[in-house]
Amino acid sequence: MLLLIDIGNTSTTIGFHDESGIRDILRLSTVRGKRGVREYSYILKGVIQEHDMEAPEGAVICSVVPEVTALFTGAIRKTFGIESLNVDHEIKTGLKFRTKNPGELGPDRIANAVAAHRLYEGSLIVVDFGTATTFCVVTEKGEYKGGAIMPGLVLTANSLAAATAKLPRVELKCPTRVLGRDTNENILAGVFYGHVGAVERIISGIKKEIGGELTVVATGGLSGLVAPHLKVIDHLNPLLTLEGLRFIYELNTEKV
Repeated sequence: MLLLIDIGNTSTTIGFHDESGIRDILRLSTVRGKRGVREYSYILKGVIQEHDMEAPEGAVICSVVPEVTALFTGAIRKTFGIESLNVDHEIKTGLKFRTKNPGELGPDRIANAVAAHRLYEGSLIVVDFGTATTFCVVTEKGEYKGGAIMPGLVLTANSLAAATAKLPRVELKCPTRVLGRDTNENILAGVFYGHVGAVERIISGIKKEIGGELTVVATGGLSGLVAPHLKVIDHLNPLLTLEGLRFIYELNTEKV
């Protein structure tokens, strides 16, 4: 059994991989300064007991929140007596990084690229709909060429409320119309369809710069909401990041 943890700015996903595949077990809010090693250990024990699973023999983490990474690493050590593999550009990934500074790459983007390269054919664009919406390009030969980052849907909507005196926070959902009839509908339509349009434009620009055929894969917590409204998406895989973690763990623990 392999423990997979994806720590994002907004949420943390805990999954497990065994002979039956990946199980997406638990999503919880990523909080800073409110949980310690003991709390995360309790959460991990609870998941194992609730699903009647054996303790994991290995663990791999990708994280964009260093302080939470340290807490989970400690909790895994305390609970299961194993050390975690933490993803960065220096471990084995099977990719060649063709960016100016590979050390800047988010571990989640690395995991996404690894999984996409292993699971799909040809050159690829991976779009991850999370706190930020990120784009990355990985070629058929496994070259990570770069990408783009833009504010995600929730971040965009919240920034309107935070920076204005009268605009409210809205519940994020798919709008029923583009032409809003009240303030909430106006905000929702602008944020949602503005995001859809921006994603289409960025993908179009990437394809023009790279040239050739590119397959587009969508993932992330909000991918299920947005992807159906994007004709440019070829595959939807909400578990892509966890798949990447599994592949990375196998690469770094295989016996030569």
